[in-house]
Amino acid sequence: MSESADKSSSDNPRELLPPRIDELLDNIPGGEINLLPEAATHDDLKVWFVLWDNSDPTLGEESVELFLDGAPNWVDRRTWNAFIEPSDRYVTLPQRLLRGNDGLHRLHYRATAYNNESDDSAELEITLDTTPPVLAADSKLVFPPEVLPPNKLTARYLEQNNDEVKANLPGYTDPRPWDRITWYWGSTPGTQDEGGVIELDDQNFSDPVVVTISADLIQDRGDGSRYVWYEVQDRAGNVSPRSVAVVLDVDATPIPRDLPWSSIDGAVGTGELQTLDPLVPAGGVVIVQVPDTAVIYPEEKVWVQWGEPGTLGATRVEQPISSGSRRFRVEMQYLAAQIGRVLPVSYGVIDAMDQEHLSVPRRLQVLTLPSYRLEAVQCEGLSGGYLSYNSVAPEGARLTLKKWPLITTDHWVMITMTGVNSSSGQDWVFPAVNKRAVTEQETFAGIGFGTEVRVSKAFLNTLRRNAPLTGKAYVSFDGGQTWPPLSSPNFPLLQLTLVE
Repeated sequence: MSESADKSSSDNPRELLPPRIDELLDNIPGGEINLLPEAATHDDLKVWFVLWDNSDPTLGEESVELFLDGAPNWVDRRTWNAFIEPSDRYVTLPQRLLRGNDGLHRLHYRATAYNNESDDSAELEITLDTTPPVLAADSKLVFPPEVLPPNKLTARYLEQNNDEVKANLPGYTDPRPWDRITWYWGSTPGTQDEGGVIELDDQNFSDPVVVTISADLIQDRGDGSRYVWYEVQDRAGNVSPRSVAVVLDVDATPIPRDLPWSSIDGAVGTGELQTLDPLVPAGGVVIVQVPDTAVIYPEEKVWVQWGEPGTLGATRVEQPISSGSRRFRVEMQYLAAQIGRVLPVSYGVIDAMDQEHLSVPRRLQVLTLPSYRLEAVQCEGLSGGYLSYNSVAPEGARLTLKKWPLITTDHWVMITMTGVNSSSGQDWVFPAVNKRAVTEQETFAGIGFGTEVRVSKAFLNTLRRNAPLTGKAYVSFDGGQTWPPLSSPNFPLLQLTLVE
């Protein structure tokens, strides 16, 4: 039972206990005192009393009269001539006084015993409320214009707005603590598909009300025309008329983030693996095309990843060739470092929430440079394929190697001269250039043109005359990590004969 407002007077020791109404709601912070639910106002209301001492209707008629708000005339009176059973200890507050009589009221009863002595009870305060909340004249929920027709409520909008849409609820008349706002979302104007409930409390009841609708609910209930309305129920249970429904065109089914593999201009192959001749791209500049079918929104950032991050020849290209384009330029040095290798090529999308979405990676095989596209190392002093030992300068015969296509300082070079040892008859190798990186100057001039490279005359002196002398040039395109076999140099062989 709710707390009663017992106003017993300390100077009236015979004052009876206050009446009791079982239907009263519990008193809670911010709520009305002893509020009677609206559902209890459609019939006469039983008001219970406590039997007084020495009651005995068998000795003479006893009565109880019920008074409202201190008025002199009772609103109900009952009499007994037999023992008053517990189930019969009540008087009635007429239904006509329960509706259209909102506000705080006082009840007390007067008990008259068989000896005609009367005592009054303490008062019970109750609150009547039978008036529904009154919605604003324009009661429709206020949604952001971006989602109202002719626009749609889209999956993209939800993705950009924390997976939810918010609507402001127009202020209604006299909001009070513990009002309950129930909103509905469905496919018909009078939908009964409840979306959620907002309960005001004693701290926020005067604040603007915002209805937050989750993407999960929106997507679970499907696309198409959706009607959104609400009603307000106060703590007594009075329900407002329905608000005017808002009609939304919903297209919120999530669009799969499809990011198929990219394509590379000049590469051949339609599957995951494509092949690229490194001499096909003009100037060694590779163009990576992000497909038009990739799901990318205008405000999102796109980048291309060429090669495995952190490895030689890898780069991340942040800007397209032109604004709004899906074509990205990979500079020559990054192609040059991948010659003869298979590398991943992918792209990524950064959405409005700064989350990255990665594409399906493409595998690209960059072919090596065939030897027929390269020139052999050259030896100074040759005549008709012969090198005369006697004509070689004391410091040795000079060697040169023209620069090759796509040469960069990431490339390493090695040059050897191999002849037949005059004593053992075995191949004898002279390292004219030990494995080292190509210099910046050599990327313009070639090997041996700026800094001399020679095969020493002392080495030549150890070789058998009228025997083969072979020049071999090797290049590592990946910074010296991998080399061709010694038996298979990248460049054509220089084949000559050493004579006296």
